[in-house]
Amino acid sequence: MVNGEIVWKKNFAKDFGGVMMSGWGFSESPLIDGDRLICTPGGPEAMMVALDKMTGKELWRSPTPADLGSNGKDGAGYSSVVISNGAGVKQYVQITGRGAIGVRAEDGKPLWHYNKVANGTANIPTPLIDGDLVFCSTGYGTGSALLKLVRDGEGVKAEEQYFLDGKVLQNHHGGMILKDGHVYMGHAHNNGFPVCVELKSGKIIWGGDQRGAGAGSAAVLLVGGDLIFRYEDGVVALIEATTAGYKLKSQFKPAYQKGKSWAHPVVVGGRLYLREQEKIMCYSIGG
Repeated sequence: MVNGEIVWKKNFAKDFGGVMMSGWGFSESPLIDGDRLICTPGGPEAMMVALDKMTGKELWRSPTPADLGSNGKDGAGYSSVVISNGAGVKQYVQITGRGAIGVRAEDGKPLWHYNKVANGTANIPTPLIDGDLVFCSTGYGTGSALLKLVRDGEGVKAEEQYFLDGKVLQNHHGGMILKDGHVYMGHAHNNGFPVCVELKSGKIIWGGDQRGAGAGSAAVLLVGGDLIFRYEDGVVALIEATTAGYKLKSQFKPAYQKGKSWAHPVVVGGRLYLREQEKIMCYSIGG
């Protein structure tokens, strides 16, 4: 295909009865897994859907279980699907309007759910996967949790290892990075206070109580041994990804900043790309 012609398309609401937990619209990044495209319409009969990536043919749809808990709201959240092989079962893990869920990759069967990490406004950060472990966090005062996936007969269940109150640890949006058994992210609702957390224990190694180079929530990216924090006010900071303490290496304010800078930074081929509303900026960071 060289002419940009549309090969296939789907409408979450019309084709799958899709529902969002709140009014900001669907915003996940679909997952490409081999010949499949996995997405989250959030509908009663189609919380998650697997499609043939080349044709759009539906392979399976995973229904919303009857009781996902009282926290949060029905429908999809703003997270994106990730792959786990926890408890020896390949599954797709997602944060929905009612919290974390696991869906069997083979046929879309719902495996487990965890409601405690859900809030009623917007569940945004994508979960982190480490073997049998799932780390999840949401903002709006909610908090963070570590789950362990274990076999339950022919299925899988999620066992809570710890839950940290929102005052201790919460990621509003901007995402989280897992490196060498530690989670790096921006903590606090509508803030991006740099923090390093030991994954398995939930122990705060450093940070969480200092603002950092910019203001507002921070979109975070790992490049080599460093973190790029892009703050809501446009400031971009380079922070060493180390357990030794908060080490700000450099910072700058991009040439153009119009509104709230929420788009994640991207690094390709020694270049840093920043989208700010209707413009894209490119900076050389090679060498």
